[in-house]
Amino acid sequence: MNNNIFQEYAQAEELLEQHDVMASPAELHGILCGLLCGGVNATGKQWLTEFNSLVNDGLPMPSAVRSWLEQLFITTQTALNQQTGLELLVPDEDCPLDERLQSISEWVQAFLAGFAVMQQELNRASEELQEMIGDFSNISQLDDEFEEDEENEASYFVLYEHVKLGAMLSFEEFGKVLPQVEASPTLH
Repeated sequence: MNNNIFQEYAQAEELLEQHDVMASPAELHGILCGLLCGGVNATGKQWLTEFNSLVNDGLPMPSAVRSWLEQLFITTQTALNQQTGLELLVPDEDCPLDERLQSISEWVQAFLAGFAVMQQELNRASEELQEMIGDFSNISQLDDEFEEDEENEASYFVLYEHVKLGAMLSFEEFGKVLPQVEASPTLH
């Protein structure tokens, strides 16, 4: 796999299939993102324990899959901490629109599951985030039978950006930002 894990959806599908993991890359990334945005302790391996509980009945993932997940986790965590560059692991624009919509729906369903495991105090969430979680619930039930045209492509782009914004907002309110390491003053 190359360095940009978000451009290798088909490779990720193949890896998961080879190791009999019965989930899509979109679902696995949605869970990881939901855990991070819900406030999982990202400095240890708690995220992996929570992840395995949700996806694999608490059993560890095969080592090749775990290695890929760890890379995906770090990349996603970095994007969330920096508040820039978050990408969703879904098929790229070369894939048919219905496949991309299905993947976004799977991503959002999985995000909600991961987020719910970590965050049961949605009453503490801002009105904006509560509305966004409601939007996610609606998105998770999308009908993926759409005609491929410019209007639906534009709508897909808006939907994709809306989901990214919702994840960022969730992280901002409930995620745990790692402190930046500051340079120690030099003593002379």
